Amino acid sequence: MKSKVLLLFVLLASLSFRANAQFPIPNTFRGDDIVQNVPMVMDLVLAPLGVEAKHQFLDRTLELGVAIVTEAALVNSLKYTVREMRPDGSARNSFPSGHTATAFTGAELVRMEYGWGYGAAAYVMGVGVAFCRVGKGRHYWWDCVAGAGIGVLSAHISEWVLPYTRSAWDRMFPGTQAPAVSFSPSYDPMTGAVGTSLAFRF
Repeated sequence: MKSKVLLLFVLLASLSFRANAQFPIPNTFRGDDIVQNVPMVMDLVLAPLGVEAKHQFLDRTLELGVAIVTEAALVNSLKYTVREMRPDGSARNSFPSGHTATAFTGAELVRMEYGWGYGAAAYVMGVGVAFCRVGKGRHYWWDCVAGAGIGVLSAHISEWVLPYTRSAWDRMFPGTQAPAVSFSPSYDPMTGAVGTSLAFRF
């Protein structure tokens, strides 16, 4: 597993370098702002869609919450300690890339929860976000590699502390059960309308 993650970091660095050198992306493009959050959403919704998960919904939610807090704390403490100027000269908070850290936090959570099949798709999104951040001149490639490392570390920290997080939750809210969540897609052939229903059972 470690060799696969290392390979992803090398790929991320090479793609980001190429983005900076050859593939400028206009700042009006906002795909990276949206896609950075998709892996985290995947972590929560794949199980209700029928994919076998490692943890129940409540544990995945607690794990995700801890990962988000950890990632934000690490990213922002470094941003305002290192104070690296962004490539576009807009601010001194380039290192590390917060967008990349968010995407890779979610990607590693998906990999740990559902395996490399879905994890690989989430990692591709993370690499795409990093590619965009460098191509837009918002980060250097090393900012994105550092962000990716922070994201993976944050996901693992959240998994390591999950037993304590769950224990604290059970003490604060004794007797609570994790809700059962299900999605049901629908299609109306008469109108061509596509929809879905979301059900929670407590």
